[in-house]
Amino acid sequence: MPFDTKNIIRKAKKNYEKTWLESRDLLKLKGNYFTLQKKGKSHPISDFINNAKKRVVNLGFEELILPMFVEEEDIYRQYGPEAVLILDRLFYLAGLPRPDIGISNEKIEKIKKIVNNFEKIQELKQIFREYKKGDIEADDLIEVFIDRLEIEESQATEIIDKIFPELKDLKPIPTKTTLRSHTTALWFKVLSELKKKKPLPLQYFSVAKKFRREQKIDSTHLYDSFTLSLVIMAEIISLEDCQKIAIELCEQFGFKNSKVEIKKATSKYYAPKTEFEIFIEHPKTKEWIEIGDGGFYSPVSLAQYDIEHPVFNIGFGIERICMIKTEIDDIRKLVYPYFYEDISFTDKEISKGVQYKYIPLTEKGIEIKKAIIKTAIDNKEKVSPIEIKVWEGNIKNKNIEVFIWERDEGVKLLGPAALNEIWVSEGAILGLSPEKNVSNKQAINTGRTYIEGIASEMAYNIEILLEQNKDTYEHRVKICYRGSEVNIELDDMVLEYIQSKQKKVDIRGPVFVGLSFKTIN
Repeated sequence: MPFDTKNIIRKAKKNYEKTWLESRDLLKLKGNYFTLQKKGKSHPISDFINNAKKRVVNLGFEELILPMFVEEEDIYRQYGPEAVLILDRLFYLAGLPRPDIGISNEKIEKIKKIVNNFEKIQELKQIFREYKKGDIEADDLIEVFIDRLEIEESQATEIIDKIFPELKDLKPIPTKTTLRSHTTALWFKVLSELKKKKPLPLQYFSVAKKFRREQKIDSTHLYDSFTLSLVIMAEIISLEDCQKIAIELCEQFGFKNSKVEIKKATSKYYAPKTEFEIFIEHPKTKEWIEIGDGGFYSPVSLAQYDIEHPVFNIGFGIERICMIKTEIDDIRKLVYPYFYEDISFTDKEISKGVQYKYIPLTEKGIEIKKAIIKTAIDNKEKVSPIEIKVWEGNIKNKNIEVFIWERDEGVKLLGPAALNEIWVSEGAILGLSPEKNVSNKQAINTGRTYIEGIASEMAYNIEILLEQNKDTYEHRVKICYRGSEVNIELDDMVLEYIQSKQKKVDIRGPVFVGLSFKTIN
C-alpha cells in the first residue's frame, strides 16, 4: 500500500520524533519482493562526455581535474577592472559559525524533564566545547550524545531541538571563496605550476561543472552546467591555428558546419580582439546557437601568474551541444526532464492511474464489498421504497448487518449511472453505462465501476468505524459530479497530464445508491 503522506505530515507536525520512529513500521525489512527491472539507460550528457573525452585524448590532450573553488582575489588578477562586473554572476560560499553554547540551570532542569535523573552535566559541557572547536562534526553530534550521555536517540534529538535554539538560529557568514563560474579561473593557477614541471607545448583538457548566478533560467541558460575546457601553452601559436583547432574539435563532436565569429567586446582575461565564439545551427529551430568560446589569454593576466608564453583556451558548453544533437529545443528539458519535459501517457497508461481511493483491508471487508455489488446488480430493477440485507456476520467481535436501500418512492433501487464503467478514450476519462458503446474502438476499459467504488468505500468505512466503536453508519451517493464521490482517485501525474492537454474527466451521472450498517445484539 502507498504511504498516506498527508497523515504522515500531519502527525510529524505534532510529534516529529515519534512519527519518525514509527515510520520504520511502514517498510518491509525482510522478504524477497523486488528484483531489478531492465530499465537501464544512460543520460545523453554522460554519453557525450565519455565519447568526447576519447576523441580529445586521441587529438593529443591530457585530462586534468580542476579545483571547484576560486578565491575572489584570483578574479581580480585575471579580469582587472572588469572583475567587479564578473563578481556579480558568482556564487559566494558561506558557512555557519559554531556557537558558544551555555548550559544554564534552567536548561538543566528542562533536560531532566526529558531524561530522568540526568547527571552528566560536565560531560555535556565537554561535548559542546569539542563541538565548538570542530573536534566533533555536526552530523555526529546526536550519536555522541547517545554514546557519552547514555541516552536514547529520541531524547538526544529532543534535547537539541527544544533546549538549544542557538543551534537552529545560526546565520550564514559569507567568505571570499566562490564557486567556479568558468574553468579559466583555474587554468591560470594550474598552468603556472605545470610550466615548471612539463616541457612545452602543454595540452590539457578538463570536463567540469561551472556555476553562474544567471539573471534568469531559460531555454539556453542554467545555474550549473558542464564545460569541456581545453588549453594549449606553446612557444609560438597563432589565432588562425587556434580557430582551426576549434573547428576540428567541432568536427570531432559531429558538426561539419560551424561558424566562428570574433566577439565585439572582449573579456579582459583574453587579449583584445582574440576572443571568438563558435556557433552551430539547431536542426529543429534553425537558430544558430553558441556552443563554444575561446581565445588567447591576455598577457597582462598571464603575467599575474608568471606565465611567459601564449596560452590558447577554449570552452564548449556540453549541455548546448547535447541539446543540438538530440534536437531538443530547451536545455532544461534535456538536463532536468523530470521537471521540465512534457509528460505523456497512452490511454493504457492513463487507465492504470485510475484507482479506488479506499479499499477493504480484511477478508470480511472484501466479503461485504462483493455482497454489496452482487445484491445491487441482482435487484437493480426493484422499485422503491426498498431495503435489502446485503450481509450479516461478525467483525471484531461485533455482529453487524449491512443493507442497501432506496427510500424515495416509485424509483428503482439503483440510479441510471450506478453501474457505469470508467473508460479512457483519446486521453479523456469517461463514465459510461455498460450498454453504451465507446466511439473509439481503441478505448481502454479501466475495470473500475461506480458500484464497486462505492461498495469498496463502504466496506472500508465499516472496518474503520467498528474499530472506533461506532454502531451505525449510512453512506449515500446521489448525483456524481467528481470521482471522489464514487471513490475514484487519479494519479497526480495522470491528472496533470489530462489537464495540460485540456482533456476531460467526465464521470457525471445520477447514481442514487444508499448503504448502511448497524450492530445487532
